[in-house]
Amino acid sequence: MSDLPVLRVDSWRGIPGLTHGFLGRHGGVSRGDFASLNLSQRTGDDPAAVVENRRRVEALLARGSRLVSMEQEHGDRVVVVQAPTDVVGRADAMVTATPGALLSVLTADCVPILLVAPARRIAAAVHAGWRGTLAGIVTRAVELLRRQWEIAPAELAAALGPAIGGCCYEVDREIGEQLVARCETLPAEAWSSHGAKGMLDLRSANRQLLLQAGIPAAAIHLVGPCTRCAMQNYFSHRGAGGSAGRQLSYIGWEIGVVSARKAC
Repeated sequence: MSDLPVLRVDSWRGIPGLTHGFLGRHGGVSRGDFASLNLSQRTGDDPAAVVENRRRVEALLARGSRLVSMEQEHGDRVVVVQAPTDVVGRADAMVTATPGALLSVLTADCVPILLVAPARRIAAAVHAGWRGTLAGIVTRAVELLRRQWEIAPAELAAALGPAIGGCCYEVDREIGEQLVARCETLPAEAWSSHGAKGMLDLRSANRQLLLQAGIPAAAIHLVGPCTRCAMQNYFSHRGAGGSAGRQLSYIGWEIGVVSARKAC
């Protein structure tokens, strides 16, 4: 996807056959609050513009690859994708070992989390807002990988893309207290309370959940800025007052590449 602005994990570039990235808001045809690469049909944008935006993204995919989408609902359902043509339905995480199936996540402040087991050629994509974080959606994805493929957390690497930071995300104190109760320990940057409210850093909280699941700290990467601080490059639901497009993150395996390497 070299013709669209995209962020990647540098150390993942050498994993044979892996394709992944975090797109921003530039490179499409949508206008107004949705300018310009909005990839969600559930925002109120012109449907024809979203179709064209998706066409631009899919035109840059490896031959034979297709984006696989899910109806995100801020829950804890994880789905195994068997084919690039699968219709996933309601879910907030997908896992695949099928080349050509590029798992995609749409966000505008929530955390897009990409997981990869390079030596096993398995990938996952997770959507984690505050509700999904409290529900442990990323932990459930790691557990499914262990249960279905016997993948140990030490075999995994994770990337958490652009999302709203603790600098900008004020939520009710009750949410933060529930998160503290769920986590064994919680870094100071993940939650700080002030009266009935507090500041929540979704990426820091999900990083802690990944650590608790057993993924090595060196294999967890934070990619990109706070979406609200960088609204010139990323959609932010909070920053736009609720009317915003959605950027896309993706991960999967190209068809015909068979070698791999350990997590990094």
